[in-house]
Amino acid sequence: MFDKPIQGLTPARLPKLGQFDRVDKDQKFTAVGYGGQEPVNQPGGPVIAYLDTREYAVSTFNAVSPSYLRLSQDPATGNGGTCYGDSGGPNFLGAGASETNIVAGTTITGEALCKSTNVDYRLDTESARAFLAQFVTLP
Repeated sequence: MFDKPIQGLTPARLPKLGQFDRVDKDQKFTAVGYGGQEPVNQPGGPVIAYLDTREYAVSTFNAVSPSYLRLSQDPATGNGGTCYGDSGGPNFLGAGASETNIVAGTTITGEALCKSTNVDYRLDTESARAFLAQFVTLP
């Protein structure tokens, strides 16, 4: 709770129930976070830098399961993504902040070098909505 009301911000929206049960193979998502940047190869192996600045990256849909969205963050295909320290951060539907303010999911994991897959907990599921409904009005 803040001491004073926050002015001039539009809250993010939540998805409708089952909105991501089917996703177009070209659908883009935008991850936002303060985690590490892409690994840099150095003697002894790759090193992940932490700049402690808010960053974003656009990923393309890869796969969907009953609880998770898997997003490609393969730089060879023009995708970016998340890394260590981004867990819990939002993944917005669409590419770029101006396209949407719907939070599709939150980052939960990926793979060791942050170059393959961003795995997000879907916010359109019955279980996510049951939790969220305790705090906000759902669409």
